[in-house]
Amino acid sequence: MKKKICCLILSAVLAFSISACGENASENAGASSSSDSVVSKETSVDASSDQPVSIIEAKEETYVLMNIPYGEFFAAEFEGGENVDAVTSATMNKAANEKLTGGTYHLEDNSKILGVSYPVLVSDKSQLDESKKVADEAALYAAADYSYLELSEAPEYYKELSVDTAGKYAFGKSEGKSEEILGDTAKVDSATRWGDYQIDLDQSLSELTVFAASIHTTDGKTYGFRALENVWRGFEIAFATTEEYKEPHGNTVVYEPYVDLPGKTVDEVTLYTTSGVKKANVSLYLPLKFKNTVSVADAKVNEKSTSVSLEGYPSEYEFAYEVTGASDDITCDGKTISWGSAIPGSYTLKVSDTSGVYAPYSTTFTLSTDKAVAVAAEDGVKKAKDASDAEFEAFLKNISGYVVNGTEVAGSGKRGVKIIGQDGLADKTLSNVFSEVGEYEVVIKSTGFPNATIKVNVTEVATEENKGNNK
Repeated sequence: MKKKICCLILSAVLAFSISACGENASENAGASSSSDSVVSKETSVDASSDQPVSIIEAKEETYVLMNIPYGEFFAAEFEGGENVDAVTSATMNKAANEKLTGGTYHLEDNSKILGVSYPVLVSDKSQLDESKKVADEAALYAAADYSYLELSEAPEYYKELSVDTAGKYAFGKSEGKSEEILGDTAKVDSATRWGDYQIDLDQSLSELTVFAASIHTTDGKTYGFRALENVWRGFEIAFATTEEYKEPHGNTVVYEPYVDLPGKTVDEVTLYTTSGVKKANVSLYLPLKFKNTVSVADAKVNEKSTSVSLEGYPSEYEFAYEVTGASDDITCDGKTISWGSAIPGSYTLKVSDTSGVYAPYSTTFTLSTDKAVAVAAEDGVKKAKDASDAEFEAFLKNISGYVVNGTEVAGSGKRGVKIIGQDGLADKTLSNVFSEVGEYEVVIKSTGFPNATIKVNVTEVATEENKGNNK
């Protein structure tokens, strides 16, 4: 009997002590940092039992920056988000470009972007795999799934980690700070090279490093997008909706999640960035696209007209035509393009649906002349005697390429070089073109005009110090 009374007294003392300890922990919890231990214990006391008291130890809470596969990142953001896959890249130098793919992690050879590095609240630090801890953020870039960096303070935005009985990780919906951004200037480009559609937001967002994005449509669906394949430069989101689309660099792009997007209206765009979540309210209709051909025959300016061919257009298409180029005196009726005194050069015919239901399509054509409007001058070209100012200006504007001492040099595009400026003079500071002292023969090619051949005398090869002075 004495033993039983002692046991009851001991149990009561323990219960009182543990209860008091729990109250103190609750009072001090608010002062703890994100990685401090939260001291909280539970006990079960049975006065009729001789069994020892059961005590559950405390859980330590922390915040980490963790590598999360794309599917697991999006899983809680919208229905079907778990199906968002990794990005395969044929242009590995771009995949390694931190400005383009910052906030993501990769295979070591950069051939695949696996997911995002995102702040995570871990309620029980013991659930982390210590072997996947890294020393700094840079180490996450080529680290494995669920690798993590411990954070010294609580982030403004995060996802919460949960772990099931089998040890499988799951991540909640993004919580914390979310900033509204303006979507007033947003537009849809249905003629982009980078997909069947491209959503362009305000270019000021190019300063952001965006590693994932989503769009929400008025029918209640949400679609997720990944860095590089879909998200580009912070303000562009491009995506394919058909198997027929071919990416310019030969990458195999994912189109299946987006096949039902044509004909829908986007009402919200969400950007996941290294500086937090950004959201823009928009109203962007994705016009219906279809297989078609639109072509215009090239012509001489003195012919005054050329033929137009349109095939594959729906019967409901409400046609509108616009021709742009060096001349305003040029019109289209759907079968013929006519002009009065057009200037030679490259022109564009745009065919649009006035109802807005269907996408616009366009093609280019050339109006040419046999008349020489530019002739050789010292280290450049000048206006020919019987040429107009407008013709000479058009010649300079339409320069498409050069032949320098027998070698072709592009005059436009990403790798193009502008040898001849709008003043007609050659830029002799282009050391990648004029790499040695001497005389160069330069053939100038301008769309719609006869070529002009000039001599350029280089007396000094340009360096970084003297560029701009070697004219």
